[in-house]
Amino acid sequence: MSGSVAGRMRIAVAAAAAGALTLTACSPSGSRAHVSGTGAAVAGEPSVSATAQPAADGVQQVVIDTTDDNHFRPDAVFAHPGKLRITITNPSVVPVDFAIPALGVSSTTIFSGNSTTVTVDVAAAGSYSFVCTFHAHEGMTGSLVVS
Repeated sequence: MSGSVAGRMRIAVAAAAAGALTLTACSPSGSRAHVSGTGAAVAGEPSVSATAQPAADGVQQVVIDTTDDNHFRPDAVFAHPGKLRITITNPSVVPVDFAIPALGVSSTTIFSGNSTTVTVDVAAAGSYSFVCTFHAHEGMTGSLVVS
């Protein structure tokens, strides 16, 4: 083969391989519109926790940030029974939401650069899971521990 024919063949093979990679990265169901989340916690990476603090009005409050790798920070929140105000900020480029299913709490969609606040009255001590309903399958979950 001449150098130019071999070169063209290498380019054609590389283009076909790139096309195959593109096709395998797309879900046939179209269920994934982005690739920012890893889906799994990093081994050995500890959870980040926070304790709700009383605001000037006496209501406990905490801020939870979202991350580009589809996790909540903190992902463990400690509070006492009573009213709790949770502000969720989204500096990530991916829209998220926030829900505590056992308490019937759910937020609207939180788009990039925005935040929302939910207030919940937790009467009983216990551990309550919170999730992003869009990305829970990628590990975007946490716990509210009330004691």
